[in-house]
Amino acid sequence: MKLLARYLLKELLVPLGVWVAFMFLLLFVMQFLRGTDVLLGSAVTLVDLGRLIAYLAPHFLVMALPIAFLLAILLGLGRLGEDRELTSLQALGISPLQLLAAPLGVGIALSAFMVLLTSTVEPWGLTGVKDLVGEVIQKNVAGDVKSGVFYEDLSDLTLYAQKVAPKGGGWTNVLLHDDRDPSSPLLVLAHKGSVGTSERGEALRIELKEGEVHRANRSSVDASVVAFEKAEINVGLGGSLSRRNRFRSPKEELTPAELLAAAKDAEERREDSRPFLMALHSRMGNAVAPVAFALLGTPLAIGRRQSGRAWGYLLTLGGYVLYYLLSRAFEQMGQKGQMPVFVAGQLANVLFMAVGAFALYRVTRSGTVR
Repeated sequence: MKLLARYLLKELLVPLGVWVAFMFLLLFVMQFLRGTDVLLGSAVTLVDLGRLIAYLAPHFLVMALPIAFLLAILLGLGRLGEDRELTSLQALGISPLQLLAAPLGVGIALSAFMVLLTSTVEPWGLTGVKDLVGEVIQKNVAGDVKSGVFYEDLSDLTLYAQKVAPKGGGWTNVLLHDDRDPSSPLLVLAHKGSVGTSERGEALRIELKEGEVHRANRSSVDASVVAFEKAEINVGLGGSLSRRNRFRSPKEELTPAELLAAAKDAEERREDSRPFLMALHSRMGNAVAPVAFALLGTPLAIGRRQSGRAWGYLLTLGGYVLYYLLSRAFEQMGQKGQMPVFVAGQLANVLFMAVGAFALYRVTRSGTVR
């Protein structure tokens, strides 16, 4: 049995590694294409891209491992069926239930690994991505302001500098039109200017020197002028800039302990704590998915006919899409209070485990391993 277990593990782990690498690359390319306006900016370096990959790696692994494991089961055990090795094992008295041991063991190990990832390095990585993307956006804005060219990529702000010193050395003869308050727009004229970041890195800080502010009032003909020696204008990275940052969801940046603390804090303020609890249980439900896929994928792989490879892959991908849709539907029901959050987080796994157990029972009762 030890020899059989090692053989089955080899058949599973090799395609698992290949599928994980493929899915990781696919996810990174898709995310990169969604953020090209940030990641291909004038200030982005290879170091920034390396940091981005490091930060996103835990999150992409959590996303890639379940589907990669399901495909590895279909490919690994399916090959044994195509080569008639499963028929030989059946002749030696090896039952489908015994073949489940290796996939189930790998599934449990993957689930434990995913729990570790989602509890530690994934929140850390997503927080790092947020900070990195904000930093890159700020550097891009600083680098994209050109001499004698109006810069309009900031929401409701127009910036002009007659002369821009190289390498962030500052601006000369600056014009800034601030239309964030439509009822009272500002026109700022300054002799010197530069751009920096706030202490928490959540905003651009435009520093201006030796100028004046013209404030208009659109409800009347009144206007005011204020001279200044030094002024600062903070530009939040919401609006037009934050729409470029699609790498993260705020609750995913919290560890399980922080989610529980946030839920407790919401209860103390008499607010709804279900979104935080649902985020926690959804994360744990996703981590248990490899176990459910082991129970479902094993009978699917050993029970399919030799000519059904394409159909088997299509059914596998369809099963994963169904799992995802069910998980999201149950998550919404949990957030609305239509079912307990723990049940909502694990119900998709329970359903897939039940279907897998029934399929394995059918394969075992039929005594046929094709």
